[in-house]
Amino acid sequence: MESRPAYRLRGALALPELTDAALETIGLAWGASPIVVRILHGRDVTEREHAQRVLDPRLQDLRNPQSMAGFTDAVSVIVTAIHEGTRVGVFGDYDVDGVTTATILSTFLRYLGVEVVAKVASRQGGYGFNLEAARDFAEAGAQLVLAGDCGTSDHESIAWLAERDIQVVVIDHHQVPDSKPVAVALINPHQPDCAFPFKGLCSAGVAFFLCAAIRTALQKGGWAGTLPDPRAWLDLVALGTVCDMVPLVEENRILVRYGLAQLDSRQRPGLRALLERAGVSPDTTINEGHLGFSLGPRLNAPGRLSLAEPAFNLLSARSDAEALPFAAEVEKFNNQRRVHQERIASEAFALLEADPRTADRAALVVAGQGWPAGVVGIAANSVVSRYRRPALILALDSAGGEVRGSVRSFGGIDVHRALSQCADLLLRFGGHKAAAGVSLLAENVEALVEAFDAAVGAQKLELGTECADTDGSDFFDGVLKLEDLELSLLDELDRLAPYGQGFPRPRFIVEGAVVERFKVIKQRHLSLVLRQGSCTREAIAFGKGDRSVHKGDRVGVSFTPERRTWAGRTKVQLLIDEIWQ
Repeated sequence: MESRPAYRLRGALALPELTDAALETIGLAWGASPIVVRILHGRDVTEREHAQRVLDPRLQDLRNPQSMAGFTDAVSVIVTAIHEGTRVGVFGDYDVDGVTTATILSTFLRYLGVEVVAKVASRQGGYGFNLEAARDFAEAGAQLVLAGDCGTSDHESIAWLAERDIQVVVIDHHQVPDSKPVAVALINPHQPDCAFPFKGLCSAGVAFFLCAAIRTALQKGGWAGTLPDPRAWLDLVALGTVCDMVPLVEENRILVRYGLAQLDSRQRPGLRALLERAGVSPDTTINEGHLGFSLGPRLNAPGRLSLAEPAFNLLSARSDAEALPFAAEVEKFNNQRRVHQERIASEAFALLEADPRTADRAALVVAGQGWPAGVVGIAANSVVSRYRRPALILALDSAGGEVRGSVRSFGGIDVHRALSQCADLLLRFGGHKAAAGVSLLAENVEALVEAFDAAVGAQKLELGTECADTDGSDFFDGVLKLEDLELSLLDELDRLAPYGQGFPRPRFIVEGAVVERFKVIKQRHLSLVLRQGSCTREAIAFGKGDRSVHKGDRVGVSFTPERRTWAGRTKVQLLIDEIWQ
């Protein structure tokens, strides 16, 4: 069995004064337990006011979006189109953020009586708002097009529409190139002239702010009809936010907290049907884990393998009867995605193990034939997890044509910036600091292997000690005893939810526990009963069925605590990520 990893107490070096007595005193002032205070301080929440915003987020705390560059122009253009009865095209990219953004915009406008032509990207057409989609909107008679989760870098298609007097509003959050598209309005918090203080919104979050502002403008203008409440779309905002892995801080925490409550009401037929397909019982309280691991992968699957329409149609469904066949289609794609994902990851691992240069690489680039381009991003996550370095996975074209791939970051590396330094080898690239997509000619693959490795290596040198070889998984939030793991602790941790990117789920350590019982489940997972003194707790270690464990072993574990309900009884279970002697 492995020795204990080199874990560090989160925030310990920056906050050495956090003694037990200090935690108790702060907790009394904040109305929180010492363990909640410890966790908050480890996440840079050190002031009472900030802590209250985390513990009790409120929609009224959302900052005014009017300071977003292009926001006022976008609202004006869309409101004018609504009043004039203009046919509006809505386009979204093929991932969860793109599909939820398109669903929010199209269903909100339809509620207002707008004639909407909606379309989402296809994997075959490539990511972004391409020329084919622009032509489709022109042929459909759209005079205004809203491009969601794309458009910032799609100069050609937007210029083509502008030449035909078709206006385009871009609602996006990806990195902004040196030159902007000729859109009538570009809303993207990453624009240099954008004064909105929070830059971490996904496109669905931007779309929510836009819809709320449209409603306000119509209300002030004396709109005669019923106005929709944008809060009804917060379930989709939460989906886009969690699944796009933007930081769950500031505005995003508020949007996701309320979006989870909206989703938990199960009012949207499509999500109700998909939760059933995912095996989530109707009495289960929905949390961010269900979005990231149950709903998100399923909604992403159609766009990864073919067309994203099934996911869009499912989210737009207005009844259970309409939703059920789309849910079945989405599930079929998800099953196919799983098969491809496991194969690509396995083959990528084999290629990397066979390459003697792998150990010395700052970043990894792997290319393979017969890999669906839409699935390589998930495989990149697997490579990152195993090798703890940024990874770019490329799907080679059997005809030697255009190669497409996805990159995932690790250790704070800005992969979009690294790709920009390889731009002369690429046909296209786009994304953000943590993840991006690329396309290039097959003849440039070998050069990209070296160029991307060099670009990431240079960043690591720049960052120095700030660039830890970690994604946050080397930190823990305290040492506990098994007897500390009561349901009351989970109630305390629930106050801090949602957890995710930028606000990780708490991890604790238990040391000196004795293995009371163990068994291997499905030849992959390790189930344990651990004992300290007279206290026992159940534990599960997924994917660690190969670990050598015996009854009576004294072990240490790092874990997150979770609830497990069986036969009507709820107890605490340790979700182990590492075990050692």
